[in-house]
Amino acid sequence: MHNPAWRPAQLHTERLASIQHHFIDKRPAIRNSETPRVIHTLPIHMAVTTGHPDNALQPHYLVDALTRQLNIQTSGVATLSDWQLEAIPLERRATYADQGFILIFATANIEGVRLAYTGIKNLSSTPSRQFGVLFSGAHDAEFARRCQERLASGAKRFLGIRLHELGHLSAPGPDFSADLARLAEEVHRLWKTHSIHNQAEVVHT
Repeated sequence: MHNPAWRPAQLHTERLASIQHHFIDKRPAIRNSETPRVIHTLPIHMAVTTGHPDNALQPHYLVDALTRQLNIQTSGVATLSDWQLEAIPLERRATYADQGFILIFATANIEGVRLAYTGIKNLSSTPSRQFGVLFSGAHDAEFARRCQERLASGAKRFLGIRLHELGHLSAPGPDFSADLARLAEEVHRLWKTHSIHNQAEVVHT
């Protein structure tokens, strides 16, 4: 036996179904084709040693996290920005002639400093190119600072290059989100400042 309230409820449902077209647009959403989507590319040279600590920030995690953060912080209404970060292994000998800024990610140890220096030397043939250096894996802040200073001193003395020191970023922890946001802000500032050689591809979606 049906509940006495069933029939009024059914009539109410039928009434809503008959008038839903006034409120619900079932047509697929049309994206504004006039809004440009700008693609920014950023190579990340990986000076990561075989002894890169397991508890340090890992290269693939850095690429994914920094890409997301840059897209969040640089999103706008007038222009939609898509950041594409590419991890460059040491063995790849590419010049990236169209890039005015390159990020160096290095293990915070002596071998990491050496690999970072070699990478910067190989990539410094492009005039006015700038390098930002980020370390990870140091056992304390003082050792991370010494790695930065050693690399910066060598690059200035022997290559005539002033590096942009981006500090040390540890593996995800309590302060990781705030540190990542600061890193993304500085990377974006440096990229924008030195993007005279960067090619921004504009596509429509």
